[in-house]
Amino acid sequence: MTDAHGATGRHLYDSISEQKHTVVDSFADQRELLKRAVAEQRLAAMPEDLQRAARGPSAQVSLEIVEALQKIIAREVTRQLDLAICAMIERTAASAAAPADGASGGQ
Repeated sequence: MTDAHGATGRHLYDSISEQKHTVVDSFADQRELLKRAVAEQRLAAMPEDLQRAARGPSAQVSLEIVEALQKIIAREVTRQLDLAICAMIERTAASAAAPADGASGGQ
């Protein structure tokens, strides 16, 4: 009977200990998430120049890369739109000229 109670008691102790570790780990994870959320909120509340300074030099380089890529993309989009508009104008002019040529040739 002692062996049965001893084994059961030990199993119960292990189970409770495991639950305790799970709860403590969960609290630690929640604490880390809250710390990150607070840090992000503080950063978001800062003016942009202070945000860049707080993020450090690598963030500044990343921001410069993103801005350069945005400019390149904007230029390319503008170029593509210009080409599309020119093509539409040419097609419109060609289609307007085609019926006039067909009408004069048929008379």
